[in-house]
Amino acid sequence: MNRSTTVRPFGIRDKVGYLFGDFGNDFTFIFSTMMLMKFYTDVMGVSAGVVGFIMTVVRIVDAFTDVTMGRICDRSRTTAHGKFKPWLLRICGPVALASFLIYQSGLVGLPMGVKVAYLFVTNILWGSVFYTAVNIPYGSMASAISEDPDDRQSLSTFRTWAALWPAL
Repeated sequence: MNRSTTVRPFGIRDKVGYLFGDFGNDFTFIFSTMMLMKFYTDVMGVSAGVVGFIMTVVRIVDAFTDVTMGRICDRSRTTAHGKFKPWLLRICGPVALASFLIYQSGLVGLPMGVKVAYLFVTNILWGSVFYTAVNIPYGSMASAISEDPDDRQSLSTFRTWAALWPAL
């Protein structure tokens, strides 16, 4: 018995769907880059120098975790959902929880050392672990969605548009 699978043609629905997937991801990232320094200095009372230093360290760590996550994705076995979607399904909950935890004002009364440690740990978890574990596979999905280079370029363009909207 010969089964043939009909694949729907690639179109605007795919491009817009990819755009909105990245819109939500970039929204949390842009919100953190705009508000996290203000939150930690004005609400939590941590000095701007300490917050800036921690954010710099987190970005340096992120440079290595991005490459590591790319390697992990490359070496992942292909499942019924492909190579990349399983990572999105596994990490969507942890990244949402970490996004919530980085803004906990209930810790205002704790000693400064505890607040600084909390800031460091939650920022590493959010930005360098969970956000990376969602964003790297999501960006890599364009190569798996279509074999046509024009389609891949179009997905990349739509993804870039999604990254700009939250900042407007």
